Amino acid sequence: MNPYFSVIIPCLNEEHYLPKLLQNLNHQIFKNFEVIVVDGHSDDKTADVTKKFKSKYPLYLFQTTTRNVSFQRNLGAQKAKGQVFIFFDADTQIPKNYLNQIFKTFETKHPHFLTTYLTVDSTKPSEKMYASLSNLIFETGKLINSPFAYGSMQAVKRGAFFDVGGYDAKTKFGEDGQLFQKLYKFNYKYLILKKPCYIFSLRRYRSKGTLQSIIKQLRLNLNVLQNGYHAPLKEEYQMGGRQ
Repeated sequence: MNPYFSVIIPCLNEEHYLPKLLQNLNHQIFKNFEVIVVDGHSDDKTADVTKKFKSKYPLYLFQTTTRNVSFQRNLGAQKAKGQVFIFFDADTQIPKNYLNQIFKTFETKHPHFLTTYLTVDSTKPSEKMYASLSNLIFETGKLINSPFAYGSMQAVKRGAFFDVGGYDAKTKFGEDGQLFQKLYKFNYKYLILKKPCYIFSLRRYRSKGTLQSIIKQLRLNLNVLQNGYHAPLKEEYQMGGRQ
């Protein structure tokens, strides 16, 4: 019998963060899932730490020389057997009831794709504001018929995902919002859940400085608005755990 969820995690050099998420998954109340880790041939011990969880639940590790988050997510989806794909970033964390609540929502409200509110891995008021702002952006996007969600958590029904062609591997920045906008244009049903919340990592902001990182994000988004998703980036934006 195929699993209900396929949890797909693209990663690169995530030996320190990925085990936290894999441990979160081990503690889930809802157990009918598989985990697919797609590693971009990391230079660290990402593959080794992943293999340690193979005895906990169905877990599959695939490696590719293509270090591209969209390509890696699509590869994971191609290997997946679940009815619903859940895409997490390697530094995302979730409470133990997270998958159970997502399952209940898909079974009772029948969305085709969804995301949830987030909290952040911080107790600082200035950093907690990032969560409030992000959740407001999610709600605003839905209100103006331009849904948006971070790639740190996106859930999509299998058929809908493949119908729109998955993530666009040619997109330079914003592939997560682009996917949700494609799904919406295909008239698929969208939901935002206020609960449960996932925990968003602010590691990039801490390593580069919060204000500087926010300004960079704004510039990258402006570049997309002005020049499209395939336009070359004026600023470097890389995936990976060395942040």
